[in-house]
Amino acid sequence: MSAGELSEKTIQDLLLKYTKEKNRVGLSVVKMVKTKISTEKGRLSNVSELPEAEILKIVKREMKEIQDTIDSYRKAGMADRVPEEEEKLRILESLLPSQLSDEDIRGLVAQVVAETGGRNFGQVMKAVMAKVAGRADGKRVSEIVKQALSPH
Repeated sequence: MSAGELSEKTIQDLLLKYTKEKNRVGLSVVKMVKTKISTEKGRLSNVSELPEAEILKIVKREMKEIQDTIDSYRKAGMADRVPEEEEKLRILESLLPSQLSDEDIRGLVAQVVAETGGRNFGQVMKAVMAKVAGRADGKRVSEIVKQALSPH
């Protein structure tokens, strides 16, 4: 799914696909995302279509909640519930743009440091995250920026 733009139409198309396939897990995940999109549009009021960046935020927020649920199930000894949650996570991950490798991130960090002469962590992080644009986890980027800025 990472080819192309994530839009409300993409979500609607997935809803139809999972309905035809009778994919219960996929259907529940896509319905949940669709509901969150509607809620967000209502909150923003005069928006007819939610921008891709906002849909990505919703997807990532849901992924974090599901990961927290998986962790809770494991801690509570409820491992039988984990596979379904992992399936939900895989479906949500498929909506994200293709992720950058650590090497790609290092390249962006080096580029930002060279452009800005940046030694300031916050300044470098802000610039790198703008270039990454949702294609890497902030935690991974943070670790790589720390490595790049630490004296060798």
